[in-house]
Amino acid sequence: MAKRLVFGDDSSPSADVAWLWINSHHWPGWQIEVVTAVVDDEENSDTPQPWQPPSPRELLGAVEETPVVHELVHCDPRQGLRNCCDRDLLVIGPRGNGLLKALHLGSTSEAMMHDPPMPLVIARNGRKTRRVVVCADGSEHSRTAKAALMELPWAGEVDVLVVSVPESHFNAQQVANAAARTLTGRVTSVRTLVPALDEMQLFYHPRDIILDVLTSWSADLVVLGTRGLSAWGGLRAGSIATSLAAHSPCSVLLAPATKPK
Repeated sequence: MAKRLVFGDDSSPSADVAWLWINSHHWPGWQIEVVTAVVDDEENSDTPQPWQPPSPRELLGAVEETPVVHELVHCDPRQGLRNCCDRDLLVIGPRGNGLLKALHLGSTSEAMMHDPPMPLVIARNGRKTRRVVVCADGSEHSRTAKAALMELPWAGEVDVLVVSVPESHFNAQQVANAAARTLTGRVTSVRTLVPALDEMQLFYHPRDIILDVLTSWSADLVVLGTRGLSAWGGLRAGSIATSLAAHSPCSVLLAPATKPK
């Protein structure tokens, strides 16, 4: 059975970026489902505004053999995308200069980021993925995110840097090495990095360390779990996943440990 990619399309410039990202990769054996949600406005039912459907999304020639289906759902976009929880990947675009900028609490992008119903890609640009940073902390969420990367049909074409930020309750180098062993043979190349921390610095933010790595390594995609066992991964609001999704210079792949029921 073909794997299924869901693209959340609201016809915005942000969605155009995400569609370009999809087009920059090949998806053999996958089906792409373009989902557009329309919220019926009951308060203005006396003067309804006709909804103009966007032009159907079409794949570029390089991936034209991949089937594309379009679906219009009449419900809150968050619920519409959650109804697709049995799919294999969800792709959405960021908004503005950062995912959280100018968003009100409870927006679609924010809701998907905090609690994705499936592995989620927030596409920040349309370029092809060649260099991937995998964040490893030994948690189930981290392992699921790594597995989601390996399920992508073009994973064998990327170079991977496994990054593990030292924490007091696990050996970062051992965690990074274990993740690298799993990826070996599944990607083009893999290496590890355990950033050295300044012993004189009492407080540090793993987000800033990883952002520095993303920039210095010119990463195209960062992969991490929505939560983890580490002190910096066990929270939702203000967690490393939230911070990276908001500030990452590259696209982000987030994955929960298990799909919500």
